[in-house]
Amino acid sequence: MCDYDNAIFRLATAQEAEPEDYTGEDGLLYCGSCRQPKEAYFAEGKTLFGRDRHPKECDCQRKRRETLEAADREQKHREEVERLKRKGFTDPAMREWTFENDNGKCPQMNYAREYVECWELMKAENHGLILWGSVGTGKSYFAGCIANALMEKEVSVCMTNFAAILNDLAASFKDRNEYISRLCSFPLLILDDFGIN
Repeated sequence: MCDYDNAIFRLATAQEAEPEDYTGEDGLLYCGSCRQPKEAYFAEGKTLFGRDRHPKECDCQRKRRETLEAADREQKHREEVERLKRKGFTDPAMREWTFENDNGKCPQMNYAREYVECWELMKAENHGLILWGSVGTGKSYFAGCIANALMEKEVSVCMTNFAAILNDLAASFKDRNEYISRLCSFPLLILDDFGIN
């Protein structure tokens, strides 16, 4: 290793002391808050590049790291859900069709919840749902609740209708196969207002 590599290694393995930190009787650096060691000796008295110890997370550092990692995971999850909703809904209003926003007037909504809860089985066995009823009975909202709940689980869903599909197909004759393949690539494809179109 060259001097530059040695310098980088020393920087990487040096434990930064906070003002309240202290050196214990064992010669290791301790956290002034949680009283846990911020260093540990190498096993069997070994040394590496002249150092006999390496950094170690104290409880405070571990909690800070876990908090940052959880925030980062949540941020990435929110970004993925947002991407799925932009890609999966033809109408932005559909984002509000959630179980949380349900007014409780549809007694069959528990079937939608069960479908989401058993999604892996539904997908594996290719189980779909056909919803029928007169206008204004909540079929689209029912389907939108399923779509939103699955997107929150980072499942890719497309909720569209035949009018939108036919418009898209008519707009681009040469890319029809690619468009159809893209529709078929969604684990769940919801076709709204099937009978009307």
